[in-house]
Amino acid sequence: MIWPLSNDIIVDKTLYTMKRTILLVLFATLTLGLAAQTTNTFTLRGALVDSKSSEPLRYANCVLLKAQDSTFAYGATTDEKGAFHFKQVAAGDYLLRINYMGYQARYQAVSISANTDLGNIALSQSATVLEAVKITAQKPLYAVDGEKSMYNTTEDPSIQTGTASDALQNAPGVEVDAEGNITLRGVSSVEIWINDRPSHMNEEALKQYIKQLPANAIERIEVITNPSARYSTSGGVINIVTNQNVKRNELLCLGLRGRTSPSLSPWVSYVWANEKVDFNLYVGADWSKHRSYGSGETTLINPATDSISRFQSHHDTTQSDNIGGYTGLNLNWKISDKTNLATWMGFYPFWGNSHSIIDLDYKEYNPLRDLGYRYTHDNDDGMFWGGYAGAWLEHRFDTTGRKISFSLNGNTYNNSGTGYSIFAYRNPLRDTLMRREYTSQHNPSLGINIDYAHPLKDNWEVDAGLETSLGGGTKEQTFDTLVGGQYVSVPLRAYSGVESGIDFDLYATVQKRWGGLTVKAGLRGELGSKLSGWEYGDGSGASTVDTVFFVPVPSIHLSYQTETFTSYSLSYTRRYTTPGSSKLNPFIFYEDYSYSTGNPNLAIEYSHNLEARFNKYIMKFGNIGLNAYWRAYENEIGSMAYAGYAPAYFPGTLLVNYSRPENIGSSHTEGLEASITYRPTGFINVRLNASVWNYAYNYQGFNDHRVSWVARLNVWAKVWNKLEIFANAHYRSKSIGLYSISVPERGFDFGVSSDFFDRKMSVYLNINDIFGMAQWGINTTAPQYQTTGSESYDSRFVSLGLTLRFGKMELESKARQGASESPMGKN
Repeated sequence: MIWPLSNDIIVDKTLYTMKRTILLVLFATLTLGLAAQTTNTFTLRGALVDSKSSEPLRYANCVLLKAQDSTFAYGATTDEKGAFHFKQVAAGDYLLRINYMGYQARYQAVSISANTDLGNIALSQSATVLEAVKITAQKPLYAVDGEKSMYNTTEDPSIQTGTASDALQNAPGVEVDAEGNITLRGVSSVEIWINDRPSHMNEEALKQYIKQLPANAIERIEVITNPSARYSTSGGVINIVTNQNVKRNELLCLGLRGRTSPSLSPWVSYVWANEKVDFNLYVGADWSKHRSYGSGETTLINPATDSISRFQSHHDTTQSDNIGGYTGLNLNWKISDKTNLATWMGFYPFWGNSHSIIDLDYKEYNPLRDLGYRYTHDNDDGMFWGGYAGAWLEHRFDTTGRKISFSLNGNTYNNSGTGYSIFAYRNPLRDTLMRREYTSQHNPSLGINIDYAHPLKDNWEVDAGLETSLGGGTKEQTFDTLVGGQYVSVPLRAYSGVESGIDFDLYATVQKRWGGLTVKAGLRGELGSKLSGWEYGDGSGASTVDTVFFVPVPSIHLSYQTETFTSYSLSYTRRYTTPGSSKLNPFIFYEDYSYSTGNPNLAIEYSHNLEARFNKYIMKFGNIGLNAYWRAYENEIGSMAYAGYAPAYFPGTLLVNYSRPENIGSSHTEGLEASITYRPTGFINVRLNASVWNYAYNYQGFNDHRVSWVARLNVWAKVWNKLEIFANAHYRSKSIGLYSISVPERGFDFGVSSDFFDRKMSVYLNINDIFGMAQWGINTTAPQYQTTGSESYDSRFVSLGLTLRFGKMELESKARQGASESPMGKN
C-alpha cells in the first residue's frame, strides 16, 4: 500500500529512498507474477440449459471457487445463448457454483490443466411442496435483454384462456384494435416476427394469426421499439416466441368458442411428436355477425371566400355476416444435434356479406342545394382467400453459437366482391340512383433470408445477413350506374393497376460483452425499387412511377444487467421511410364527392431515435420498468386534406375535398413508459402499463402539439385453488397527427375460468366491454376540411369457451399453433 506524502510532512531522504526501493521490488514481483499467470492460464467454457426443455438459461450467475477453501476466484455470467466463458483461469482445482433464479443451485468440481469445455450443463427447476400445494419459483413477468423488452406470457395466468391478441395487449407499448390491427406506440409500421424470424404475413393473414393462436401456446413476446440494423423496419419489431419443446406423445384437442354478439368458432388440433419430429394439424371454422354504428359531421371551407361550401351530417348502421375457416400444417424436424428444419403452410378462405344504411343530411351553399338522402349499400358480397408456405433451415457449426440459417417464405392474398348501392334522395325532383361495383385484388410475395452468426474471442460476436423480397399485386375496379334499365360504365370510377417492388438488404452487427455490459453496433444498407402503374377503365389517364433508392441505416445499443436482474440500456438509431411509388403516383382515385391522389414531390422521411430504459425485478413484489424515448423526424410523411375543383369527373364548378400525402417538415415526440407488476404471491397479479408522450410538429409555419397518455390495468387472482378471476381496464386519451385528432378509447372487461379433471377440460366465461364504452375515430382539423364523429360496434357481449383434451398434456403448448403460425421452428 502507498501512503501519499502531504506538503506539511518533511520526509527524510534515506527513508524516501528505502520506500521507493521497496515499491520497485513489489512492482517487479507483481509484474513477474502476472506474467507467469498469463503464460499458465486457461479458458473454461460451458452452457446452461433447462433439464426438461433444453432451453438456454440466459444471464445466470457462474462462480469458480477455490477447491481448498471455497473462496471466490473468478466470476462470469451466461450470455443470451446460455454460454459462459472464464478467461485466464490459473491451473488448479475449483468448484463451479451456478445460481439461476427459479432453478436448483448447481455445484460441480472442475480441474483446470488445459483449455476446457464442459458442454451443456442441465439445471432443474426448483420447487417446494407446502400443504399439498406446489409452488414453483417464478421468473420476472417483464425483463430486458439488450434491445428487447420481454413479456413472459407463461408467467401471466390472466391471459392463458385468451388468444394472441389478448397477450399482445399486455406487451409494452403494443395496442390491438377491434379489427386486429397492431400498433406500437401508435405507429402501424410494425414488423411481426415469429420465433426470431420474419413472419412475412400479409395484413389479413396476420389478423387471422392473432385471432386464433391461443395465448397458452406463447412463451414470451419480445418488443423492440428501437430496432438495430439487424431489422429492416422503420417502426418497431414484435417477436412472438411460441412453446416448441415437446417429448414423444400425441394430443387431440377439441374446442368451441361462442359469443352473444353472436359468434361461433369450433376447432380441432392434432399434435404428434417425438424427440426428433413434431407435427401439428389444425382445422378451425368461424361464423359471426357484427353490427357497427357511426355518426358525425363534415364541413368543407371554400379557400377563396373562407366560407362554408358544404355541410353534412350522417348516422349509419352496418351489419355484416362472415363465415370462413382456417387450416394450418406445421412440421419441425431435428435432423441432428446441429441441424434443424421447419416447414409450414396455411390456407384461409372467408366469405362476407354486409348491409349498410346511412341517413345523410347534405347541403351545398354555392349554389344552395339540399341533397339529403338515404344511402343503402345492399348485398355487398365478398370472397377472399389467402395462403402461405415456407421453410427454414438452421445449422450450428459448434457449441459456441456459430450458425447459419436460411428461410424461404411465400404468401398470397386474393379477394373479389360485388356491391349494389342505392341513393334514395329526399328531394322528390331527383331520381333514385342505383350503382354496381366490382373489385378484385391479388397480392403475392416472396422472401429469402440468410443469416450468419459467429462468436469470436473475448465475448465478441458478429452477425451478418442478406434479405431480399419480391412483392406487389394487381387491383381492378369496375363501376356502373343504372340508366334506363341498363348499367352503364363510369370510366373515371373504373380503373386497374399494378404495383411491384423488390428489396435487397445487407446488414452486419458487432457485439461485445464485458460481464453484464453489452455494446452492439450495426450498419444496414437497403437497396430497393418500386413500380406503380394505374389507368382508367377507358384507357385514359394512365400514370406510371418507378423509383429506386439506397439508404444506410446505422445503430448502436448499450445495455447492462446486474446479477439481480436489474437492467439499464441506452440506444440510438437513424431510420428512414421511403414514400413508395403508390404515394408518389399522381393518379386520381375518385369517390362520390371527394378524391385522393399521390404526390410526386415527396421526399424520404428520416428519424433520429434515442431511448433509455430501466428495469428492476423485486423479489416478493414484482417488476418495475421505465422507458424514456425521444424521436425527431425530418420530412415526416402525413396525409393532408384540401378543398378544390377536381380536374374531371365532377361537373361544373363543384367544390370537393381531396387528400394527398405531404412532407410535414420537422416534428418530434418525447415520452415516458412505465410497467409496474405487483405479485405478492402466486395467486394474485396486479399490473399497470402506462405511457405519456408529447407530439409536436411544424407544417408550413403552423405549429401544434399535444400531451397524450394511455393506461392499462390488469388484475388476476386465483381463489379456492380452482377458480381464476380477472379484470382489465384501459384508457387512451386524444392524440394528434397532421391536422387530425383521435377520439378517446376506453373499456372494461371481466372474466372467470377453471380447469377440471386434471385439465382434461377447461371452461371460461368473459364479459367484454361491460359498460359498452368502446369507440374509435379520427377527427380532421384541416383549415379547408373539418370532420367530427366516432364509430362504435357491438363490443358488449358474453363469450363462453370449452376445450377438451385427449392425450398427453406435455403437448398442450403446441395445440392450435398450426392455426396461423408462420416460421414454425424455434432455434
